[in-house]
Amino acid sequence: MLPLLGLRPMEVAAENLRQIAKSVEEQAKLKETKGTLKEVETKRGATFGQDNYDQILKKIEGLHRKYCADKATTTDALSRCEELKAAIDMRITGSSGDQKRYIAFQDATARDLKRHVDAVRVSSGKLVCAIEPLIAERLEVLQSTGRFVDRLGSEQEVECPACGQQISVDAFQTHVQTERVRLHEINEVFETRKASIGTLSDTVKGLKSDLGKTDVKSWRAEVAMGPLAEGFAYLDGMNADALRASCGEDDLKSIEDKLLPLVNAAASASMDAPPDTQVLSADKQMVETGQDVITGIEQASAAARAEALVSFITSLEQGIREEIRTRSNMVIDEISEDLQAMWAILHPDRAIEDVHLYLPKNVDKAIEIGLTSYGVKLESPRLTLSEGYRNSLGLCIFLAMAKREADKDRPLFLDDVVISLDRNHRGMIVELLEKEFGARQVVILTHDREWYTELRHQLHDRNWAFKALLPYEPPELGIRWSHKTMTFDDARAQLKERPDAAGNDVRKIMDVELALIAEHLQISLPYLRADKNDKRTAHDFLERFSADGKRCFQTKVGEVYEARTDSIAAFDHADRLLVSWANRASHTFDLVRPEATKLIDACENVLEFFKCYSCGKAVWLARAEKWVQCQCSQIRWRHG
Repeated sequence: MLPLLGLRPMEVAAENLRQIAKSVEEQAKLKETKGTLKEVETKRGATFGQDNYDQILKKIEGLHRKYCADKATTTDALSRCEELKAAIDMRITGSSGDQKRYIAFQDATARDLKRHVDAVRVSSGKLVCAIEPLIAERLEVLQSTGRFVDRLGSEQEVECPACGQQISVDAFQTHVQTERVRLHEINEVFETRKASIGTLSDTVKGLKSDLGKTDVKSWRAEVAMGPLAEGFAYLDGMNADALRASCGEDDLKSIEDKLLPLVNAAASASMDAPPDTQVLSADKQMVETGQDVITGIEQASAAARAEALVSFITSLEQGIREEIRTRSNMVIDEISEDLQAMWAILHPDRAIEDVHLYLPKNVDKAIEIGLTSYGVKLESPRLTLSEGYRNSLGLCIFLAMAKREADKDRPLFLDDVVISLDRNHRGMIVELLEKEFGARQVVILTHDREWYTELRHQLHDRNWAFKALLPYEPPELGIRWSHKTMTFDDARAQLKERPDAAGNDVRKIMDVELALIAEHLQISLPYLRADKNDKRTAHDFLERFSADGKRCFQTKVGEVYEARTDSIAAFDHADRLLVSWANRASHTFDLVRPEATKLIDACENVLEFFKCYSCGKAVWLARAEKWVQCQCSQIRWRHG
């Protein structure tokens, strides 16, 4: 509804800001960065203990002097780490096969597979304890609890729509806030578990690399013949990346049962390493962790900047949405009175009252419709009103909003707005348009021939023009206006393929048209019981037009009026064709094209008699005490 309120640009701006904030989060990889920083912090504690950042830099500097004495001019911490890694790797490369094997064992042990398995299990346990299906839907339910609380009357307890608990009304708001916080915490646990699984996957890949090196090949050949054989087979065939998509308790147990023994065996084998090898391995780990810590400082700073930017953009979005809410309230206050007035025109029985718009609490976009039905206040018509009533209500809202644009002289388009309205409510639309939009340009489009006919008779020719479209033909002809205001051209379009259908259409047109004309001319007809009055056919009306027209239908000749006898012959002729050919067309296929063509022309000629050949207006345009007449008074019909 925001475009109708004139607030579409603001909604576009708010949505764009939301997408920008989302894009910043994605491009900055905030979630991934936070997970990485958490892992770095764990490694930092294991390697450097309680050392602060400056102390870590001092240790890196000391290692740089030890291994890179020829590069004393390097002062950048990250550059020192790169030089240290190259120098240590060179020493490892130059080491003996046994030393390389010991270093590979220590690398595998340092990956701390057990801790990562425990981290995943702990986060999974928290999630299992707290999670319930469809968390996103529960959050959505909580967004609408403000409306729910407002509707509570004298109830002492209420069932929470999010969790189903019975809770006192007084404590409900507090419960809702607690539930929101809890769901937010569950989401954080979910993200933590996701990061832990990612780290475990990387650890398994690293372990696979460490124990797959050529330097440990001989050791593997020895131990693989014993109880560790199954573990090595499991490690070699394992797809570590698959853990990211699915990592359950069975996977964790398999890793513990089959991979942890390999790590323990490597740790036992590395205990016999010479002191210099142990120092070299420890220094390598310290440099790698120190590099991660130094890089993490910049990552944390970038993440903080990205979070600040996201927070700023989000605050802008919320500001715009608050402005949308404020302006929407202003517009809604303006149109609610017009909406009620228009509803009263469409539904004069007033079974539904107090129709108004309002903005529900805790919702950014939705605009709801409140009303009172038979004395009962309803917060929404969705479950209480029929489709026709809802559509007429929607029409009132649209027209009330359109009325606000009256000073801009914008045309009003109504395209098939009566599809689901019953006949009683259709008739009120004319009154609504004439009363509320008499000075506006209104374009009404409809496929409903009966309603089109009613509009043509109810709306005044002085203010309204009527057009009918010819049936669509080949593309070279396209859509064309008919030169007739009636819909006989629809019947003509069927002459070639289905003349019987053309004849049937003519009969229907005449049934509708002549019923409305008879009402305008106040024709007296015999009373028929029940609904038979509404089921009279063209034959019934033409009989009365022929009988009454001899003394009632007059044309002006000079200064006096004379009977319009030519119309009587036309009425009789059309009646005979309708009774014979049109009835046959409705009940059989036995109507040929020339007959259907003659039937159309005869019926069209009848309707033309009721339009003045001088001024072009209908004979019932102007009313006097004893007759109706056209605008120029050239033709008239006397009552009675």
